[in-house]
Amino acid sequence: MIRAEPDLWICVQNRENRWSVWPTDLPIPAGWTAESKPASRDDCLAVIEAEWTDFRPNALRKVMA
Repeated sequence: MIRAEPDLWICVQNRENRWSVWPTDLPIPAGWTAESKPASRDDCLAVIEAEWTDFRPNALRKVMA
């Protein structure tokens, strides 16, 4: 069964500071937290582009500090 593209998405972030978009009609996976209100996918991607400026995972940042 092919799933229809959802209308609303949220930005999610994990403990390694990775970001993603997630459909609002599915439960957020373990280890991820919601970081935005429901919005269009494009709006969520714009939020991620503005917020996720350092692509290194937290573990690497700690090693490099």
